[in-house]
Amino acid sequence: MITAAQIRAGRALLNVKQSELAKAAGVSLATLNNIERGVGDPRSSTLQAIERALKSAGIEVDEDGVRETVALVKYARPNALDTYFGSQRVLECLSPKSLMKVEQMTAYIRSGGMGEAGDQQARVCFLISGSGRSLLFDQVDFTTASSPRLAEVAGILLAATIRLREGLFYIDRLTEDTTALSLDEAIQLLHAYPVRKLETPRAFFSLFGSWDSLFARYAEKEGHPLRDLMALYERTAALEE
Repeated sequence: MITAAQIRAGRALLNVKQSELAKAAGVSLATLNNIERGVGDPRSSTLQAIERALKSAGIEVDEDGVRETVALVKYARPNALDTYFGSQRVLECLSPKSLMKVEQMTAYIRSGGMGEAGDQQARVCFLISGSGRSLLFDQVDFTTASSPRLAEVAGILLAATIRLREGLFYIDRLTEDTTALSLDEAIQLLHAYPVRKLETPRAFFSLFGSWDSLFARYAEKEGHPLRDLMALYERTAALEE
């Protein structure tokens, strides 16, 4: 079970306040304050919630009986996830209560199937960067091959636009399959590609092929996240004029 000293060390590495950790863990600020001061006898479920929040933010605790190490894993690649759980993980990162404190997200399309930009087997991927940690989501089957799959991708971009906007970028070409590389190699490769600020979602989705033939109908479909995404950009553009 995590200790008070480990909690304090984890917070220091993440550079987060007690209130931020308490919110992320779903415990009261008073409870967390008492735990860190060694006051009272906290429930195991409370300590587990705090430990989960720190672990999800990249904090790892290692003990070998001789020494104890509390470390921040700065780069991570979540294991292959289905699209539902994958999108939930991305949205958790983008949440205002996330301990990751996301500053930038880069969307890109990696080769898959035949490796052609118009190939529906190509995958949408996301590199999410915070103040001290980055997550690479390139093993999730995010595609635009159907309305539900497109809705997942558009929903993520909608959340990122609301949360970041000035920190939302994309790579304007098909990349090689980053899943075939180690995490370090994939990160280096992605940093070598020029990125563009996402001024309009149409520019990104058009990398798959014709906007009019592939996506226009969804951008006009009531209740579809792509319509909401396009409407948000259109409203913002109108306000800026």
